[in-house]
Amino acid sequence: MALEVKKIQSLSDQSIEDLKAIEKIGGLEHIAQLSDELKKAMADGEQLRAVSPMLPSYFAELRKNLGFLLDTAKSLQTHGVNRTKDIKGLLDQLSHIK
Repeated sequence: MALEVKKIQSLSDQSIEDLKAIEKIGGLEHIAQLSDELKKAMADGEQLRAVSPMLPSYFAELRKNLGFLLDTAKSLQTHGVNRTKDIKGLLDQLSHIK
């Protein structure tokens, strides 16, 4: 099996573009704000139960899922940055191969 340097370089360049898109994941400020507002609302569980007995558990579950989403987005951004560095290192190594 031959090492296809040009193909790897091309795919690496395309992969870096994909990773840049991942790094730009953002605009989740409203989700974070919603999570904060739900937390504030949960401070008075009795008031929530007065509106509906299901609201406290619903708010809690929604906050948990929003937190997971926000953490996942942040993790993806970090992976995007780190993998971009890795691929650039690979490209640097491949640039020495003729």
